[in-house]
Amino acid sequence: MKIIDVKANNLTIPYPGEVRPAWQPGLVATSHNFTLVRVLTDEEITGYGGTSGHCAGAILSQVKPYLVGEDPFATEHLARVYRNAGSGMWCVDMALWDIIGKAAHLPLYRLWGHFRDRVPAYASAVEVGTPEDRAELALHYQSEGFKAMKLRLHNDEVKEDLAIVDASIKATKGKMGFMIDANQATNLPSPRKGVVWDYQRALRMARELEARKVLWLEEPLSRYDFDNLIRLRESTEISISGGEKNQGLHEFRWLIERGIYDIVQPDAAMSEGVSQLRKIAAMAEMYKRQFVPHHSMSGIGLAAVLHLCCTFPGPTWLELMYEPKTRTIESFQQLGGIIESKIWIDQEGLVSPPDAPGLGVVINEKMVEKYAA
Repeated sequence: MKIIDVKANNLTIPYPGEVRPAWQPGLVATSHNFTLVRVLTDEEITGYGGTSGHCAGAILSQVKPYLVGEDPFATEHLARVYRNAGSGMWCVDMALWDIIGKAAHLPLYRLWGHFRDRVPAYASAVEVGTPEDRAELALHYQSEGFKAMKLRLHNDEVKEDLAIVDASIKATKGKMGFMIDANQATNLPSPRKGVVWDYQRALRMARELEARKVLWLEEPLSRYDFDNLIRLRESTEISISGGEKNQGLHEFRWLIERGIYDIVQPDAAMSEGVSQLRKIAAMAEMYKRQFVPHHSMSGIGLAAVLHLCCTFPGPTWLELMYEPKTRTIESFQQLGGIIESKIWIDQEGLVSPPDAPGLGVVINEKMVEKYAA
């Protein structure tokens, strides 16, 4: 089998409402910029990948010339192409594994050898909000069957952040787990400067959240503040997590070997490809760390990490990111209808991987032109 073409489209997919992402203070987003990738083979098997942002030009100029004519099964040989081509190129690796699974007539979790066939999922909120609307949102998630929810804390004062946590816990009557994301390791352009946590604030918050039995505190300090992250982890009982914006196997080696995080959270579109995330998961297992991948930007990336989570023998979760009225499942996970399949929880709050070969996502090619940028 040989790769005969690589196609990439920049898409702009509108949200049904205004989105105010916590990690970009002051920004009001009305659409999701996305790149859809298709890798075509001479055996008429097409693999799909994708990432946030408009990266089609880079993929077509920096990746395609080195993939055409190659064996799609040669994922390790081709990894150097994405690694050297720049940020966002790892989404092509998803497409190769989609091809491999389809050629083998197996879903990826079975091809790789699975430990489980269902993964607990948590609802991941996008905005900071207020105590009142986050409590209402927590009740909404709970009514849908979620057993856990991620809140975003970015207020000026600790008491304001804790008011959000306390209102959400009270509303759900202590029957829902909570994760907290401070987004201190995520640096993206924004209209205004966000609150920057130092070690003392991170320590205070960690202890307050620990007392409230919060499951983990995510990105409490800047990405490379390793010494203070180690201090924080060793000074508290709450699990400390991060890694979505780290890149390269060497950085995840640092995070795991040095004991920087209890939970590593690589992204299959930003950090490394699925091929390399499998290695990160294996290292996490050896060091008895939890492996909880970032949502990976769409239903395509989400399917990739769901299959991968099923192969990890330690504790893991799947992040389902959405806000019901704005960054919806339809607009974000399903890319406005381009992805017809949906990854969702069952009555126990668990998610099963697709059983179709490869990633198992169903793409409606006719919808691509609708959103072409």
